Amino acid sequence: MLEVSREQALAFRVAGHHLDAPVDPLTAVAACGLQEFPPGHARVALHARAGAVEDDAPVWDDLVTVNAMRGSPYVVPRADLAVFTTALVPEEDEDLSGLIGSAVAKGLADAGHEVPEALDLVATAARDGLAGGPLDRDAFHQALRERLPESLLPWCRGCQSHHVRPAIWRALGPLGVTEMPEKAVWALAGHGAADGATPAADLPAARAELVRRFLRTYGPGTHSQLASWAQTSPAYAKTLFRGIEDELRAVRLEGAKRWILVADEDRLADPPAASGVHLLHGHDPYVAQPDRETLVPDTAQRKALFPAVGRPGVVLRDGAIAGLWRARKKGRVLELEVAGDGAGADLGDAPELLAHVRGCERARRV
Repeated sequence: MLEVSREQALAFRVAGHHLDAPVDPLTAVAACGLQEFPPGHARVALHARAGAVEDDAPVWDDLVTVNAMRGSPYVVPRADLAVFTTALVPEEDEDLSGLIGSAVAKGLADAGHEVPEALDLVATAARDGLAGGPLDRDAFHQALRERLPESLLPWCRGCQSHHVRPAIWRALGPLGVTEMPEKAVWALAGHGAADGATPAADLPAARAELVRRFLRTYGPGTHSQLASWAQTSPAYAKTLFRGIEDELRAVRLEGAKRWILVADEDRLADPPAASGVHLLHGHDPYVAQPDRETLVPDTAQRKALFPAVGRPGVVLRDGAIAGLWRARKKGRVLELEVAGDGAGADLGDAPELLAHVRGCERARRV
């Protein structure tokens, strides 16, 4: 069995995320999607992988924003929509609680609802409410309020209103009901497609491809890590792994058994060397990998990178984390502070893109 070092595994993942050398934008997005949180930051992630992409570039016509892994908004290729949405949904009703989280599932049970029933009710209400066109956040929630029983509309102390639990309406993306044509705007799936329809989903193929893309970008990995990344049940993640078991090869990462694709064995044995400096935000797909211990072995450093709130960004230099950064708005200027070995690194035009995303005129290193 191939023995894999931490350095090997991280170099493999850097290449899987296309952070070793620039690629075309569609290839960069297709690897595992780009999380669009905070809003606009998918562009920062895309810049690190493909360089500057203009607002009117043709590639944007091939992309769609949808609630996907962990219910978070992701930019994904429209042609691969099923891989990042419906493939996440377990076949067995008893596994559906993994899609919304056990705490929310318990809340539904306390309110007298089974998870499949509740999801069906919310999906039906959303389809009806969005039939007339896209709705912003407030109008979308009002449309759901008008169509759902009070038992599915608990009181939200933060919003000071009754509304569907976030984990449930976010599950509408994986269920193939909604997409997000704009920030905080929801529409029926297919709204932004040229023909107004979503691509026909071959579910077995989409589920197999979900595992492949996970292992290409986060391997060597386990089904439990897939479950964490996708927010699905471990039982369903194990079923997904079994679906392509003839394509898998077992390896040992620092003594622990993990899995890779047979097709990726050569890349893992001799990962391509990465060069250059990238500015990655705290929710960049590479930074947000489920195997945090391999990414950052030191406990104190790991806590600094993944605090309970307010994640810092990362400076990636030659494929390794060289420092952390934070940004704050000061008037129309975005002040960027970098700590660690990457403090003096040339970040190219990435800070200016970050400033633009944050609504500032320019960036300034402090």
